[in-house]
Amino acid sequence: MILDAIVDAIVLNAVQIALFVTLLSAFLAFLKILVDPTSPFLKRRHAERIRYSLLLGIALGLGFALFGQYSQYFILGVSLSLLSFTLYYYLLRRTTSSFYGLRLPWVSKEAARGRFFHFSTITLMASFVLYFFYQQVFEVRLGTPITLLDLYILLFASAVSGLFALTIFVPKVDLLFRLIDDYIQAAHHPKEGMVIELEDTDFPGIIAGTAFTPTEVIDAFESLRLEGYAERQPDPVLGHARYRIFSEGVIFLDASAQDVTGRIDAAVRQSNIAVDAIDARVNGARPLESKQLSEAVKQLQALRKKMQRLKEEYGRLLPPEWEAAASKRIHELSTGIHEQRVGHPVVEV
Repeated sequence: MILDAIVDAIVLNAVQIALFVTLLSAFLAFLKILVDPTSPFLKRRHAERIRYSLLLGIALGLGFALFGQYSQYFILGVSLSLLSFTLYYYLLRRTTSSFYGLRLPWVSKEAARGRFFHFSTITLMASFVLYFFYQQVFEVRLGTPITLLDLYILLFASAVSGLFALTIFVPKVDLLFRLIDDYIQAAHHPKEGMVIELEDTDFPGIIAGTAFTPTEVIDAFESLRLEGYAERQPDPVLGHARYRIFSEGVIFLDASAQDVTGRIDAAVRQSNIAVDAIDARVNGARPLESKQLSEAVKQLQALRKKMQRLKEEYGRLLPPEWEAAASKRIHELSTGIHEQRVGHPVVEV
């Protein structure tokens, strides 16, 4: 009987429960953004922006309350507009067909994520203030016969737009800096004090042999622009992007490329050490038992997966001779293990 009553209550309040879960998720994501940055500077910068968003949201909520029953239309319009821009960004930023001309290629993912999240915080806070200040404090009913215009929908729209923003992945611009530097060195042979101009027709050559997309190249150029190392073409034509990289930017890209090269060398060295350790165990003086051979097989499987992840992350930046040599060694070790496992089923690596 009690269980039936609980089920009935859940069914009757399914929409409210779904909205509550969404709002709770948005709140947890909000806390995650404040806690995640390890640098005190980044944490302070995020906290300052969120604080202004909260204050502006409170001001808007109090201001909207003055419009009486029309206030919910104002916030609903703001929330839905924000959702529309979010969907626009998601759909068109991933489009390479006939909608290409409608894109805003100079809007970076990092900037979009921050703006969407802070705008969502503003509308979310305005909705909360409007609900509690206008309805709870003064006990004035804002509701209309249309249930879709309930204030819960306003909160829901704001929360969903914030969650949309948090799911925008920012690419690893340092790897893109290395790719841009390689392209500049090969195509322009820069000299001291030289300014380099690149446009979207150069992007396929920059990311060739990698998993990056042209829009992520724009994110890297926008990051350079925000740091003062490049500038965007004034009044860019829709669907096209052009950037001028200053001589200081060329120097910066070269330094970033050296840092990425160091990381790749370290990853290659660690993989070689792991292969050597497995080789020493498998081809040592003492034959391995069946359990030890199984552990060696698992280590080879993990090593192959790690190599695959390195290939996905670094693409053509990995030394091709190392990849071929490492794959050959892993195959030979796998074959040696199989030969030692006489009378046991073969385990593929």
